[in-house]
Amino acid sequence: MTLPFDLILSGGLVADGLGSPLVRADIGIVGDRITAIGELGARETRQTLDVTGQVVSPGFIDIHTHSDVSVLFTPGMESSLAQGVTSEVVGNCGISLGLATSAPEFSLERRWLEQAGGALSWSDLGGFLQRVEESGMAINVTTLAGHGSLRKRVMGMDQRAPSETELRAMQHELERALDAGAIGLSSGLEYVPGSYADVAELTALAKVVAAAEGFYATHLRDEGDLLEESVAEAIAVAEGAGLPLQLSHHKAERRRNWGKVLSTLAQVDAAQARGVDILLDQYPYTAYQTSLAVIALPTWANAGNPEDLAVKLRDPDLRARAREWMGELERSGGISWDSVEIASCPTAAFVGKSITHLAAEAACDPRDFILSLLSEGTGWVSAAHFAMSEQDVAHVLSDPRVMIGSDSVAMNPHAPSAEAHRPHPRSYGTFARILERYVKEKGLLSLPEALRRMTSLPAQRLGWTNRGRLVPGAIADITVFSPTAIQENATFVAPHALATGVRVVLVSGEITWRDGVPTGARAGKVIRR
Repeated sequence: MTLPFDLILSGGLVADGLGSPLVRADIGIVGDRITAIGELGARETRQTLDVTGQVVSPGFIDIHTHSDVSVLFTPGMESSLAQGVTSEVVGNCGISLGLATSAPEFSLERRWLEQAGGALSWSDLGGFLQRVEESGMAINVTTLAGHGSLRKRVMGMDQRAPSETELRAMQHELERALDAGAIGLSSGLEYVPGSYADVAELTALAKVVAAAEGFYATHLRDEGDLLEESVAEAIAVAEGAGLPLQLSHHKAERRRNWGKVLSTLAQVDAAQARGVDILLDQYPYTAYQTSLAVIALPTWANAGNPEDLAVKLRDPDLRARAREWMGELERSGGISWDSVEIASCPTAAFVGKSITHLAAEAACDPRDFILSLLSEGTGWVSAAHFAMSEQDVAHVLSDPRVMIGSDSVAMNPHAPSAEAHRPHPRSYGTFARILERYVKEKGLLSLPEALRRMTSLPAQRLGWTNRGRLVPGAIADITVFSPTAIQENATFVAPHALATGVRVVLVSGEITWRDGVPTGARAGKVIRR
């Protein structure tokens, strides 16, 4: 006797996630699995959802996020769920909250927790993942092990190469993280202490990941003037270690570097011809958001947390050198201060205003305003830098090796803390923006191809064979949306706005989002290596 379905999604336009044309079909689900696709109208079922005219897709997989910062305190992950995201990869850019300790070097990570009303209650990645699992979350989470966090656990913030003993200790810490379930290694070579590592150190760690059949994801050392050299460095690490490479949020920052993505994609072509496995990800915006210090100061002037940076900038000689470097950057066309807007700052009145505007209000040079602000050391200051070209964004997106990664933190727009922070709108709009702007309006991607970039392509990188496509036997992570009504609503001015147009989201067969409202289901899993 054939068992009844728990749910049939009836009459939708089914996208398999592999790039095939959409077909009208029903999908039958039993438990957490897809068990049949086809004409199922005569079959017995406990529940039917009529999704006629809607696209039925594998749930979207966000390959690049930082939601390890929020998952314990925002288990509904509403900003992601509203876009149809069913799985996120956390621990990117060399930063893993699960590897934080009580050591002084992790003061910034502890501050993030304290701001959310929490505290560090684990000592390793395994303990963190157990906490996440016990707390429950709306969507799936898997994690990379952050190189910067590993380095801080072993070497603190020391600006030097590791000794043999220290390198072995980092390799041991990485092995422990992989055993706990990490799927690979990430680096953030634009940030300290990751910026202190060389190719030899990174390759030695990447070899540990290669042995575990993981991959290496990197926020490059430089995404502007030294973009091509930084891509070459990343390829050298992957080639030297013999493991797959993921180039994170690929772009060319600052006007004088626009167009370099043609060269970097050619570098990827050449490396692939030699047998290196390389894929890329991207968010579809012309602004990035990060620490104001990273945007405005030379690498040698940066420090690991606001307090350390403030101490450095109180040194008159260092401050004068940094000011001169900033002036040269401005004179050479490397930056325009009116393209830099404060996003988070202890002084709430600064949020949303450009450096040029704030400096004029303070009747001072923009450089002096930045240096004075960062010298206060009272908290994290981040900024949005409108530094990329739309032509480059489109060119990268048109490459079939590029998947979608928001580089964001999952949020709840109704949380009390939401208004105190102005996130990049990518937190709320990345996937909706691809479908609305680059599929529906511009026609840069076909709908099946866009969905492939959001589903089976990241699943391929992650080694997932039972997610990222709609086939019998796959886990029922499913997104149902209107191809005409899908819409990004978040802006830089008003970022806390959920995307619309996603009708239903299933995670492991449970309805987690329906008609614009989360159901409260916590069906997400911690997906370990």
